[in-house]
Amino acid sequence: MTNTLTSPLHVQREVEGLAIVVRATGELDQSTAPAFRAELRSALAMATSSLPVVVDLTGVTYFGSMGLNELLAHQRLADEAGVPFRIVAAHRAVLRPVEVSGLDQVLDVHPDVERALLPRQRDRSAG
Repeated sequence: MTNTLTSPLHVQREVEGLAIVVRATGELDQSTAPAFRAELRSALAMATSSLPVVVDLTGVTYFGSMGLNELLAHQRLADEAGVPFRIVAAHRAVLRPVEVSGLDQVLDVHPDVERALLPRQRDRSAG
């Protein structure tokens, strides 16, 4: 059921190839963050070092600070579990907040799902 008083966010999780893909569409803000958080937690619970989590935000039209907080928190959880955690962001609505906050230096960001699904993505710990 859609609540017309809040901004809708639709989140789905599926295994695609050798990854767990979490796709979000709509507006990610304080009122919709709990649904996003629940899917990210479920995805991380299923993931392994060889079955990464890919968060596809290409359908997100608004990305507030709650979205940034969720990505950072789940990146940390993924790091602790040894699970690759990749973000797909191609639109300004998501890219701008990620870049301005400096999280593009912390998160493994890709322009599309196909590239995020490629094996052996950059290692953030190298440097």
